[in-house]
Amino acid sequence: MDKDALIHKYFHQALTDQERVELETLLDTDPEFKATFELEKDLHAVLVETGKEDLKQQFDAFEHQEDQEPETSSTTFLRYAIAACIIIGLSVYGSKFFINTTNTDDLFAQNFEVYRNIVQPIERGEGLETLEQEAFFKYETKDYKGAIDGFEAEFSKTQKPYFLFYAANAYLALGDTNQAIPLLEKHQTFKDDFYEKSRWYLALAYIKEKDKKSISLLEEMSKSEGYRSKEAKALLKVIR
Repeated sequence: MDKDALIHKYFHQALTDQERVELETLLDTDPEFKATFELEKDLHAVLVETGKEDLKQQFDAFEHQEDQEPETSSTTFLRYAIAACIIIGLSVYGSKFFINTTNTDDLFAQNFEVYRNIVQPIERGEGLETLEQEAFFKYETKDYKGAIDGFEAEFSKTQKPYFLFYAANAYLALGDTNQAIPLLEKHQTFKDDFYEKSRWYLALAYIKEKDKKSISLLEEMSKSEGYRSKEAKALLKVIR
């Protein structure tokens, strides 16, 4: 039987026992056939999992139309190029959840402010006796790059989790969510006194990056009635 017809019948559960054996033999012996089969398998899986049955039906119709015409290398390429584009498009869609009109940079800017220094408050005229005090002084004076260097060095020495929290805040103040997110995610594993506050900043960072993980995080926060729970509820209404 024609190879493409075998694949088509497989996904429509119409293979005979003999055709199934033929299919399995081709998968074991024909790398090009196997690559084609896996591509279409991925397509069908993505369409079903994302509920895009309408696209699945359109693609099936395209396949049926192709079956009625002589097969050429160009039509085969076109069919699977379409399949690849659909898979890639749906994968990108699945990793994001915001509508195009949602400006996540604005949402972040409207809700972000660096968390105040409550670990080493610096009094005027007071000398900086330790590297920790120096790092927090730089943080308070908005020398965020210098503060980050100090916080990361202190965390390496002491493993005190609040250094992760404040370093992440400094990165967010600089607009660098890619550096802030791993620090906040790591900080979440410690569950210290800054745990709930860290969740808020992590949610904001996720929002700026259009990461759908912010939804579940904000939902948890809004139910807890803890730190920034009201703000979490308000943000959920905007991004859903």
